[in-house]
Amino acid sequence: MRDKIIELLRSTGREGIDKVMQFLATSDFFTAPASTKYHSNCEGGLAEHSMNVYQLFCHKNKVFKQGLQEDTLIICGLLHDICKANFYKKGSRNIKENGQWVAKEIWEVEDQMPLGHGEKSCLILMEYIKLTDFEKYAIRWHMGVPEEYETRQAYSKATELHPNIVLLSTSDIEASYIIEGRKNNE
Repeated sequence: MRDKIIELLRSTGREGIDKVMQFLATSDFFTAPASTKYHSNCEGGLAEHSMNVYQLFCHKNKVFKQGLQEDTLIICGLLHDICKANFYKKGSRNIKENGQWVAKEIWEVEDQMPLGHGEKSCLILMEYIKLTDFEKYAIRWHMGVPEEYETRQAYSKATELHPNIVLLSTSDIEASYIIEGRKNNE
């Protein structure tokens, strides 16, 4: 998985992409889970999830004839959750099994840079590469429609400007719930 992701990122030819790849290599991006107890909550889950989203995003771009550039598909699909690098740590929780309490290894959040989710991914990426406006909107809003009224208004405006940002958010949802699901039956 690591080699394929690096190969795809390198193929973008984007100025600064080598620095993004260096960030990934020095982080836990390729070994981290994608969540603590939901989709791809296993070692390597973040890389797996990122590849699933990328593949779905590419498929939707083709099926719906949106004409998004390959470098945009790669950047958004593979790096939408770069904010989850260096975000989780292993912990333990006591659970009862066969009448006995045993320590079970779990993933916990250890957010050392609490800047949101999509926003944080954009900020990390913009330290290394220039993002197009579409890429900023798609990555920022990849979680879909927010609950808060003011934020929902901003999302609506973003989708007016770039309607196909919903392709990334629906790819993320489908990868999370349909393809991946819970990996350890939590």
